[in-house]
Amino acid sequence: MPTASSPVASLAPQLAKLAPHLPPEIVSPAAVAQMQRAAGPLFPASGVGFEARLTGDPSHVDLCVRVSPKDGSAAILGGWHGDHALAPPLAEDTYWQRLSRLSRLLWAADDGLLKPFVNRMGLELDKGDLDGACARPSIVFFDLPDTDGPNSAGLVRTLTDIVLPLALEKSLGKVQRRLIAAAVAAAAPVAGLRHIGASLRRPDPAVRLVFRVPLAGIAECLTRLGFGERAGPIGKGASIIGGDLTEISLQVDITETLGPRVGVEFHASKAEDWIGLLRRLTMHGLCSVERAVALAGWQRAPAELVDMPRDSYSTLLPSDPARLGQGMPVRLLNHAKVSFMPDGSLEAKIYLYAGFVWLRG
Repeated sequence: MPTASSPVASLAPQLAKLAPHLPPEIVSPAAVAQMQRAAGPLFPASGVGFEARLTGDPSHVDLCVRVSPKDGSAAILGGWHGDHALAPPLAEDTYWQRLSRLSRLLWAADDGLLKPFVNRMGLELDKGDLDGACARPSIVFFDLPDTDGPNSAGLVRTLTDIVLPLALEKSLGKVQRRLIAAAVAAAAPVAGLRHIGASLRRPDPAVRLVFRVPLAGIAECLTRLGFGERAGPIGKGASIIGGDLTEISLQVDITETLGPRVGVEFHASKAEDWIGLLRRLTMHGLCSVERAVALAGWQRAPAELVDMPRDSYSTLLPSDPARLGQGMPVRLLNHAKVSFMPDGSLEAKIYLYAGFVWLRG
């Protein structure tokens, strides 16, 4: 446990390392400056992301932080890290206190009841919540273990009846809980549940389900979920944009009804696959040529890592605060998301990601 004299760990050194590389066509200098101001009280993490639009204002960017029990970020948030303390503005804030309690309940004990049900937690801080003495997260996502097989119903029940109420400080309604369980069961033959997310500060009461699904299976999955006549056109549009990509995720929102927004995440593991995806997004007016070119320069691994043995570095946050700024960021494009709106319009976003590693010793 940290003591009163334990140093406060900060995300600022890591964000300072990334700032010169953020493409201004995607993340404007004003957005970078805003996130850097917000990073001071925020705790470090081995995974940091940026949600940006592929068209429109590049100053509208949200900051994402991955909280994991494996890198030490969950322990800092939860207050049981042996070397780093949470910054006072976060420790004294009611929203962060809620997430701190949740982190302890999920991961502080090796044999904790909830530990097997959540792998990681993703916090999204909206642009509008980044200013002030304490930036507050607006959305929380829970990364789930494999939900296939007989244990999937129990996992979903644990999330809807325990984890989400702890995060939201309110219970989900009976209709919403049943609809979530029914949706996961209906999609199970063609899709597996990957994440569950919910709004912490937004007025939207929807719970977001994110499924792993083959690109060719999107229309069938949406039909099974009950999207009716929208399923076919969305599946066709996703196939046109996705091309030959195989790693796809499907987002649906559930309140006491289903939808109406449907999101399709396109993941690419190779540079050439990303080039093809960005080209198709540009062809359909969902991304400008300038932004597509700028995004190609974001993906980069530090030169030092090229010939370095894997066991010479680690994603574990160093105990010495001075070493946090020595982290080497591996810059990736995590995914592009296309939202299919009820009126037939499309919206596109890009999710930039940086995974940090530190030399051992």
